[in-house]
Amino acid sequence: MLKKLKRKLGYIKRGLLGIFQNNFIKSPDAPTELYSFLIGKSVKEQPIKCFKIGNGKRKLLYAFGIHGNEVGTVKLAHYFLNWAHETRAQLQDFTLFVIPCINPDGYSLAYSDPGYFEGGKTGRLNANDVDLNRNFDTPSFKQKSKWSFGENYSEKSDVYCGSHAGSEPEIQALTKFIKIEKIPTLFMFHNAGKDVMPNSIQPAQKLAKIYSKKTGFRLVKEGHWKVLRQTGTAAEWCDINNIAYIEIEGSTRWGSDWKRQKEAIKASMFESL
Repeated sequence: MLKKLKRKLGYIKRGLLGIFQNNFIKSPDAPTELYSFLIGKSVKEQPIKCFKIGNGKRKLLYAFGIHGNEVGTVKLAHYFLNWAHETRAQLQDFTLFVIPCINPDGYSLAYSDPGYFEGGKTGRLNANDVDLNRNFDTPSFKQKSKWSFGENYSEKSDVYCGSHAGSEPEIQALTKFIKIEKIPTLFMFHNAGKDVMPNSIQPAQKLAKIYSKKTGFRLVKEGHWKVLRQTGTAAEWCDINNIAYIEIEGSTRWGSDWKRQKEAIKASMFESL
């Protein structure tokens, strides 16, 4: 009973904060001057847009909104795009790719029905009710898996992962783009666990430590992921394809988290050279 009450009070607190963040804090749009292109479309034919900044030798991909209910990650992407555009003269060594929202169908649903006082779970899945971060083509893929959430990821819920590995157009678009561009490093943004989780491919470990130090987010070792028993994830897919992967769990469901993550994004970016 006490645990349920504590959870409900937590939902209320976060919900009130979410109402404020969504309605009274305006986030910037992506700069219209930036070059963008489509990597694919969602189940409902919404465009999945990617922005490109620079033409340097070092390629980095920043991907946001794979879970549509994680609205704050899309806001964070727009702040990042504006910063990168304003400081592009300092980024000549890089080719930065930014995908602000991998799951536009889920994101649209989350924005119209935020579920403030239910933990903001609405819109996590795509229009086929698939958890996109369980749909990657990996040996561990299963049609049904677990979503771990709450304090120390102690709460679990069943999720549908697709009819087969890589079944969803959003994941097909993302993985095809990564292979075509031969992306060596992927930063994937979620919320709101306040964690940084690298895979086993270098320099992911080094970059994750920098990100953790700058944000104060907990650095989660690879072994902890195995305890969660996640299947068909981006982390595992990147391991198989020799891509350094850093997953960031921000601190707020509906806020951009830009002030907290800005210096970490910058520091880890330049350390990757």
